[in-house]
Amino acid sequence: MARAKKAKAPEFDRDVWEYLTYAPGHECSACHRPIGALEPALRGAIDRTSGAPATVYRHNECPARAVAA
Repeated sequence: MARAKKAKAPEFDRDVWEYLTYAPGHECSACHRPIGALEPALRGAIDRTSGAPATVYRHNECPARAVAA
């Protein structure tokens, strides 16, 4: 009987945004302005030195997009 190959763990690039969502009340990680109730936002995560990664949100069309990460 043949053994099944082990599934390789997916690699995750933290520079890639996970998905587009709505995040009212959260602050944009680039421009630090609040995200509106019906304003699309990108969701991502940043690594921390200790503990689990922190979730961050950014405006889909943020004016500070090219400046800060």
